[in-house]
Amino acid sequence: MSAVAQHTARKPAKTHAPSKGHFSPRRVFLCTLPLLVLMLWIVALSGLATAGGTATADQPARMAVQVPSSAKTANVVMLEMSIAVTRKGQGGHLGAVVRMRPSGGSAVEVGRVSIPDGSQSFQFNVSHALGQGAAGSAEVEVAVIDRGGGAPPSGAALSIGRAQIVTR
Repeated sequence: MSAVAQHTARKPAKTHAPSKGHFSPRRVFLCTLPLLVLMLWIVALSGLATAGGTATADQPARMAVQVPSSAKTANVVMLEMSIAVTRKGQGGHLGAVVRMRPSGGSAVEVGRVSIPDGSQSFQFNVSHALGQGAAGSAEVEVAVIDRGGGAPPSGAALSIGRAQIVTR
């Protein structure tokens, strides 16, 4: 055996006792910090997923839209929007009534739709709702209804995914 091997062989093995500082509050905080950031990111993104708000039987969803200046002279002014079912209620035939409220005006119903499930896109002619003085902004309102004529389905919820006004 070599001298180094003999010296190593005679040396007793050291045992490492666990130190008391493994779970200090600072270390726990530093280890959980990425998890906290991830949770905040998820909460922020979930807020964006329902950017237009959520409509329930008790309260409609509302979203502001910009009215292009070309709406004053356009032949047709359309509201393009998507509505998603976030919670399907008990019974009933889930639908929505869509209203448009121009700035400084009153709300006008522009259409009613049936929404079986998922997300669907719709187009509504809003020329009459905006009138000839259309400019600036308007508010879109979506309310939950039962297309069968009864009370809105309990527990149902809809959300406005996107809404924009286009001219043709």
